[in-house]
Parts: sequence; structure tokens; C-alpha cells
Amino acid sequence: MSNEKIIFGLIFIIVVLVVFFGIHSFLNPPKADFDDVVFEKIGGDDFLNVTLKYNLKTKEENISDGSFNTSVGQINYFDAKKITYIGLYGDEDYFIIWKTTPDKYNWIKNEQVNQYISTYLIGDVEGKCFVEYSYENNYVYGVMLSTDKVNFTESEVMYEILGLNREGFELTYTPTGYTSYYPSQSSHYHTVVPDRYTLSRTDPGAYYDHYEYGDNYAIDDYLESEGYD
Repeated sequence: MSNEKIIFGLIFIIVVLVVFFGIHSFLNPPKADFDDVVFEKIGGDDFLNVTLKYNLKTKEENISDGSFNTSVGQINYFDAKKITYIGLYGDEDYFIIWKTTPDKYNWIKNEQVNQYISTYLIGDVEGKCFVEYSYENNYVYGVMLSTDKVNFTESEVMYEILGLNREGFELTYTPTGYTSYYPSQSSHYHTVVPDRYTLSRTDPGAYYDHYEYGDNYAIDDYLESEGYD
């Protein structure tokens, strides 16, 4: 067999494989399973985490500093990560997380009190946003979730995705209208609840009063090793 025929045969096989896998990918797009979970520590210190059940992370990338417009004004993010994920039906969406110093935000008037903003985006991008200043850590933690594919409610963002304590964090715009851009109002202060890591070690019983099993697998494994379930 001549070299030309061998080369032609190899090229033909490659083309057939490319077409086959292209059609297969089109007809069977990637999607999440029911046991998939996207879990991200904002800033890496376990103070505030994002948990998206029934979703699969497909991409993580560092992004440049930027901003987005919300119902309470422009919110900036710094040293951020963009996490892309897909759901059970193959719908793709993303969220942005960041951790930075409080000097970047002029709405933090009193650095001795925890403060937060819960709001929604306006303009070209649809989404929900939660930003919290922790005076214990002296950092600001933020997350912006795109709702292009899934329309999360404020309650779902705060209590399910972020796992916040309902007694310490009140909804700020769902029941009474729009939130103020000044978190110094009393409704934006909350009772200090220790971060998950500290709470799991100082009061393991209270940990599962505030959080569900599966919200943080590392903490769950630790508590199981200590005899808690």
C-alpha cells in the first residue's frame, strides 16, 4: 500500500471521529447529576461559602477587577474568581466570588459591627448579590450569582446557597420593597454568629442547628471523626 493511501486513510478516520464526537456532544450535552455539588469557599477561609446542589463546576478562572449595577448602586469586586457550572438539564450559568479589605467600600461606616448588603442586579446582567463585612476578620466577602438560567430568590441565595442563619440575617428587599445602600441601618446589622469552622469546634451541636449536613464536607468529616452525626 502506498504512503499516499495510508495518509488518506488516516485523515479519513480522523475526520470520521471528529464528526462522530461532534454529533455525540451536540445530541448529548454535558449535564450535572443529582449527587453533584458546587462548593466554593469565598476567600478560602470558610467564613462564607457558596453551595449549589445538583450542579457541576465546569470552569474556574481569575478575573480582573470590575463592577456591576444593582438596585442600590454600583458594587465593585476585587481579586475575584468566576465559577462556571451546569445544571441537571445542561443549562450553563456562573457566579463571581471575592474577598477584599473594607477600605474599598465607602458604605462601611462602623468597622466594629458586621454589615451586609443583599440586593439584585439591574441593567444588562440579571443576578443576585450578597456582600458582607466581617469585623472579626476585617474583610469583605462578596458573591454575585447570575440568574440568566435560574431565577434564585433572595431567600434561596441567603439561606440555601450561602447557608446563613435566618435569625441573624433578615431579607432586605423581598418583604418590604427595596433595600437601602447604607448598611448602617439597624436592619442590616446582625447578631454575631461564629464562622462555620469555629462553630463546629466550639459548639458542634449548634453547628447543625445553623447548617445542614452536606453544606461543608470537610466539617462534616471532622464532626463524624469526633463522634457526631
